[in-house]
Amino acid sequence: MKRTQRGISALALTLGLMGAAAPVPAQNGPAIDTATLPSADSPLVSVRLMFDVGSIHDPKGKEGLAALTALMVGQGGTRKRSYSDLIDALYPMAATITPDTDREVSVFYGTVHRDELDGFTALFEEALLQPAFTESDFTRNKEELVAYLTNTLRSSDELLGLEAIQQAVFAGHPYEHSPAGTVAGLESITLEDVRRFYQEHYTRANLMLGVAGGYPDGYVARLQKAFAALPAGAPGRTPLPPAPQVQGRRFQLLEKETNSVGIHLGYPLAVTRADADYYPLLVINSYLGEHRTSHGRLMQELREYRGLNYGDYSYIEYWPDPPLTDHPSPGVPRRQQYFSVWLRPVMPADAQFALRAALHEIQKLREAGMTQEDFELTREFLTHYSKLWAQSQEDRLGVLMDSKLYGTPYFIDEIEARLRKLTLDDVNRVLRKYLQTDNYVVVMVTGKAQQLAETLRQDEPSPKTYNAEVKPAILEDDKKLVGLKVRPTDVQIVPVSQVFQK
Repeated sequence: MKRTQRGISALALTLGLMGAAAPVPAQNGPAIDTATLPSADSPLVSVRLMFDVGSIHDPKGKEGLAALTALMVGQGGTRKRSYSDLIDALYPMAATITPDTDREVSVFYGTVHRDELDGFTALFEEALLQPAFTESDFTRNKEELVAYLTNTLRSSDELLGLEAIQQAVFAGHPYEHSPAGTVAGLESITLEDVRRFYQEHYTRANLMLGVAGGYPDGYVARLQKAFAALPAGAPGRTPLPPAPQVQGRRFQLLEKETNSVGIHLGYPLAVTRADADYYPLLVINSYLGEHRTSHGRLMQELREYRGLNYGDYSYIEYWPDPPLTDHPSPGVPRRQQYFSVWLRPVMPADAQFALRAALHEIQKLREAGMTQEDFELTREFLTHYSKLWAQSQEDRLGVLMDSKLYGTPYFIDEIEARLRKLTLDDVNRVLRKYLQTDNYVVVMVTGKAQQLAETLRQDEPSPKTYNAEVKPAILEDDKKLVGLKVRPTDVQIVPVSQVFQK
């Protein structure tokens, strides 16, 4: 939630020494885990707090409490000033305090010119340590979350499908509901719930502090001392049950007014950045087609050769804000992930064919594997392309903190180090271990749900008619995929008005 409210650090700055500052011991509790990324020549300073609290900590029936609490802290008044006064104080500094809540963490961040650092830091500490929790802020922020669920998510086919596929993949799991919660859950939350949640979860044990840029000597210690005022808390992360085992091929058709069909296919993936298999998967994912790239197999086969749609991408972990991002965003670390394929937008008449075409490409890759040439080209591309994934100082700090949470070296450096050691055999072994087309869930956003449901249930061949000349090799390949049996296990139709309701 709140991923669209980015900070102001859009400049690419020289990367300084990465590391962890020595924590300042706190009385009666743990020291504060700290990550630093100094760059003496940078005129900017970025500050980032990551709390180990997200939507998995929402009490049952109060879904959205973690996100609402974060908004009350980052977009609320303090004991000294109202929220409007806080904004007025930040404005001359060209600074903001931005809250983000995901499944497992809540992050607060901001970037400011070092000439304004003292004033910004005082306001940042005031907001995080002295939230006022007023009734007016509570009403405003709760309404914002409800509007996000009922207007933003439901109106955007992209965001709707992205959130719905996660709920379908993680049905019955703590990851199931959106970090923004549910309409019913938000309605049940009281201001006292927010106060209590803040006291229980905003603790030193749950906090990682990050600082980057041209900050002065003693600045990190100043922050550590200030946030030592938080309650100690109990160390250790909240246990998670195993990801659900998807059996069969479950379809969920979200019916809304739209002229196209958005398709998300996915299943749980027992691999994160902390695992060795993640890096071969990174190559496989790039070969299939990572977000907003045009070289991938899916994009070439579905869009370039067949003209089916605009975008065809695959993912091996959650990708926030697909309409606004070209590269992976920091601040959404998760201990469990999922594999997914996204096809959008597809003409209704081509929806079944497009799904089969994507499944066909996954099957072909699993059976044949990558060639040595494809492997080397993809690895080389990814080694260089990944350097663009953290261009701003603020994002580099976020990546560093995520890496600490995963227990790995700095992610961008780790990609190159791991990829240089990979072999084709490594990639093809991992490919056959994790890629499959037998058990998955599919979310389709469509305006003709009943008609599409009947088409899927019948599972008849779906020949494609082209309006332009197509290569003979493509027509030959079509003969194999048009009759590919999907065999839906279950097809459900859900009106969009019911999504995120409870």
